[in-house]
Amino acid sequence: MMTDQWASEDQLSKALAEVTLKCDELQIDLLLIGAFAVRAYAERRRLTTDLDFVAPKAAQNNLAALFKSLGYDYSSRTRLGNAQAVKHLDAGKVQVDIAIDVILDQSTGKVYPIPDESFRQKVKVELVPLGGGPGVEAYALPLADLLVSKLLPIRKQHAADAVVLVLGGFSPNTIADFKRKVRNAQLAEHINTRLGEIVSLSERAIQELMSGYTGGRLTGQEIRILRRRLRELRI
Repeated sequence: MMTDQWASEDQLSKALAEVTLKCDELQIDLLLIGAFAVRAYAERRRLTTDLDFVAPKAAQNNLAALFKSLGYDYSSRTRLGNAQAVKHLDAGKVQVDIAIDVILDQSTGKVYPIPDESFRQKVKVELVPLGGGPGVEAYALPLADLLVSKLLPIRKQHAADAVVLVLGGFSPNTIADFKRKVRNAQLAEHINTRLGEIVSLSERAIQELMSGYTGGRLTGQEIRILRRRLRELRI
C-alpha cells in the first residue's frame, strides 16, 4: 500500500545512490544543496525528509527522462519555480526538489545564480546515513557556493546549516572564492547583513538553534571560533 509519509533516512540514501548512478550514466550534473550537502562538509548533521539539488539549465531537458526511468513522477516546474520528482513507496515517498541554474529564496526574493565554474568544480563525496551503514557517493555543490545558498534565507534551519559549515572550517582559497562569488552575484550587502545577524545572536539563541536542528550544543570555545570566522567572511 502506497503512503504519503516521508521516506526514511535509509530510503533517501538508497534513492540518492540510484540518482547519482543514473546521472553518471547520462552525464548530467545534479549537485546536492540541502542537508545531505551540508553533511559532506560538516560533522554536525540534521535530519531531512527529502533530497535537494541544483542542475544547470542545459540539463533541464534530460531530467524528466532521468527520473521517469527511475519510477518517479516528474514536474518541470512547481509553484515555487523548481523542478520536482516524487516516487511513492510502500513505506514512504521520496521527494526530490531541483533548482535550475539559480537558487531562489522565496522569503527574501534573493537569487544566487550558480556560476558555470561551480558545476565544473562539483565535489564527489561519500555520505554516511545518520543511522550508520554503508556510505553513498554523490556530488555536492562546492563549499563556497553552498554557504552562499545557506545565507540567502532568513529561516532558522538555514542559519543552523551555515553555522555548522562555518565551524567545519575553510581554507583561504575557499574564503576568497566565497567573497568573489558573492560580489559577482551582487549579494554583498545581503550576505553581510546575514553574517552580522548570526554573529549578534546570544549564546543562548545559538544553543537553541543548534539543539533544535542538530540535537547538539556548542562549547564556549566553538562559539568564539564561530563568531570570529563569521566576521572573517564579511565582504
